[in-house]
Amino acid sequence: MVVGGTANTSTYTYEQALAAFDKLNLAIPTAEADGRTQTLNKKGAVTAKFEYATEEFLKFLKGKRVRVLEVGGAYGDVMIAALKPKKNKDIEYVLSDLDERHLFIAAKKLSNLINEKGAREKSPSQAKFMRADITKSQDIKGMGTFDAILIARVLHYLTPEQLQMTIKHLFLLLKPKGKVFVVAITPYVKRYESFIPEYERRKKEGAENPGFVSSLRSYVNADVTAPEQISNITNEPFFFLDADILGSTFAANGFRVIESKMMPLCYKSTSWKLDGRENVILIAEKKS
Repeated sequence: MVVGGTANTSTYTYEQALAAFDKLNLAIPTAEADGRTQTLNKKGAVTAKFEYATEEFLKFLKGKRVRVLEVGGAYGDVMIAALKPKKNKDIEYVLSDLDERHLFIAAKKLSNLINEKGAREKSPSQAKFMRADITKSQDIKGMGTFDAILIARVLHYLTPEQLQMTIKHLFLLLKPKGKVFVVAITPYVKRYESFIPEYERRKKEGAENPGFVSSLRSYVNADVTAPEQISNITNEPFFFLDADILGSTFAANGFRVIESKMMPLCYKSTSWKLDGRENVILIAEKKS
């Protein structure tokens, strides 16, 4: 996806990323009570368990010779799950994120795996670490070279215009018949339930982007959100998505939609769980 040497993109080998972890004196973050781990750039959190689409992504990789990309991969938990099985020795895994610190921490976590008894020595050469912005055309390299892309909990941080651009970039990056696996947040979460009536009204009226809000913090439910959690919520735009919007948008950009549906959380949370529609997942294939 990215070639180093520009102002916006950087590419790191495993050894380089691991050295940067030590140089910056970083630490592997600890999880909160619900098992989620906050990102360093306040772009949400990493879940302890994998959602359905992520599990399907991992199933797709099993035993195959493939080149795959994870966009917004944060601390590399999915990458480690993909590279750990011995039969996945032919995977080339490109981990991409906006924050380089996440990539360096991911390299450290991969190092911990490699140092475990019985871990394969080839894991480092299978992983590449790239700082890139999926919404920026200048960051898109390696077009048509990826067999699969995972983009989990990223799209809801985009504007409608950025979402359209991102889906176009995903299409360009994939090989023909390549698959994309998506996880995003819907409006049906306890933390932002005050937005639900407005969202449903907008959708009923036929609004083009009913889930887009200019300020996320203005909808936060302080009754179920601790002060330190509220401090991690940016006052930036947010795009609550649903199965209809994701499915139609990907279809309009040349994808064959395999699944697009609302699903429950994969973890227990009093501040997020509402009615089993908290997540939206999409699996789609690039038409040849």
